[in-house]
Amino acid sequence: MSRHALRPRKDICQLCDFALVRQSLFRPPFRTRKPINTPRLLSSSTRLAYPSKSQTTTSTPIERSPNPNSTARSTTTELDHRTLEELGHILQEVKSICNSLLSTKGIPSEQETIQTLGKCQALAKILAHESSLPSLGSKGRASSALLSIDDSARTKSSTTRPQTLQSLQDELSEYAYKIMLHPPMFITPEALKLYVDTQSTLERPETLPEILQLYASKPLPEEGSSPLRYVEQNPDKVSNAITKSVADQALQAAIDAKQLIPAMDIIESSYSTTAFRRAKFVRKGLLPTTGLAIAPLAAYTLASQLASLQTTMETGMATNVAFAGMLAYVGFTATIGVVAVTTANDQMDRVTWAPGLPLRERWAREEERAAIDKVAGAWGFREVWRRGEEEGEEWDALREWIGLKGMILDRTELMEGME
Repeated sequence: MSRHALRPRKDICQLCDFALVRQSLFRPPFRTRKPINTPRLLSSSTRLAYPSKSQTTTSTPIERSPNPNSTARSTTTELDHRTLEELGHILQEVKSICNSLLSTKGIPSEQETIQTLGKCQALAKILAHESSLPSLGSKGRASSALLSIDDSARTKSSTTRPQTLQSLQDELSEYAYKIMLHPPMFITPEALKLYVDTQSTLERPETLPEILQLYASKPLPEEGSSPLRYVEQNPDKVSNAITKSVADQALQAAIDAKQLIPAMDIIESSYSTTAFRRAKFVRKGLLPTTGLAIAPLAAYTLASQLASLQTTMETGMATNVAFAGMLAYVGFTATIGVVAVTTANDQMDRVTWAPGLPLRERWAREEERAAIDKVAGAWGFREVWRRGEEEGEEWDALREWIGLKGMILDRTELMEGME
C-alpha cells in the first residue's frame, strides 16, 4: 500500500474549515425587510433623538415626556372621584345639622335655616358632580382585556356606585323637604331659592309644586307665644309672589327630568297665581299707570302757563285748546303703545292666545303663556314640519289643559305652510 494513500489530507480539511469560518463571519445578519410604501409612524408624545457624530452608537435614545395636559387631566379625574365612604360621612354631617334644626322647639332663625339649606345645596352639587363623572373602571384597557382576573369585581363596583349615589341623593332630597315642611320654620325668599336649587341639582322636581304653594300659604308662627300659635297668611299678597327666576329654575328642572305633571303644577303654583300678577303690575305697570293718571293735571298746568304767553285769544280759551291738544296727544299715543305691547306675538312659538281674551289679561299672563309654550316645545317634536302630529295621553292632556286657560296650541293659521 502506498504511503501517500494512508496519509491524512490535512491541507484539504484546513481549507474547508477556513472556508466555513469565513462564510460564517461575512454572512449578513437576518433582518425583517420593511415595505417601501409603509408610512413611518411618528408619535406625538414620544420622539427619538438620534445621537450626533461625536456621540457613540451605543448611547440610549432619548424619549420626550408625555403630554403634561393629558397626565394632569387623568390625575385630576382620578382625584375628583370621592369614595362612597367619604360621601356617606359628609351626608351624615349634613343630616346631623338638619336634625338639630328640626329638633328645635322654638322658631329657628333665618341664619340657621340659610346655613342648613346651604349645606344641603353644597352636598347636592358634590353628588351631582360625582354622578356626572365616568366610572374609573369603565375605561377599557389592554391589560384588563388580556388579564380579566378582576373583571367581576370591577363590574360589581361600577354597578354599585351609581345605585349608592342615587340613594344618597334621595336621602338628601328627603331631608331638605323635611326642613321646608317644619312648622316653626318661616320660608324666606332666600330659603326658597336654595331649596329649588338643591332639588334642581339633584333632579328631584316632584316636591317643588308643593313647596311653591306652601311658600304663599304656610301659616306664620307668632314670636313670643309659649305654645306656638300660627297665623294664616293671605296667599294673594304681593309679598307672597314667587320670583320669576325661581319659577323658571323650578320649571326647567321639571322639563329636564321629563315630568309633565310636576311641570304643570309648578306653573299653576307660581305663574298662574294672583300674587304673581299683582307683583308684575307693581313692578312694571304701576309707574306708567301713575303717570297716565296725573297726565291730565300736568297737561292743564302746562296749558295754563302757555296761555299766558299768547295774545291772540282769551286766556281761558287758549288754556282749553292747549289742554285738549295735549290730552289728545297723550291719550292717543298711550293707546297705540298699549295695543302694540299687548298684541305682540313675535315671542310666541306654539301657544297663542284665544280670540276674545282681554288685552289687560294677555299682558298680565304673558309669563304664564311663555312657560306653557316652553313646556309644549319640550314635549312636542323639535322639527317644525312635524308639528301637529304629536299624539299620546300626555299630549292630549296638555292640549286640553292649555285650552282651559284661554290659549290655543298649534293654531292652524299660524303654522308653517298654513298661511
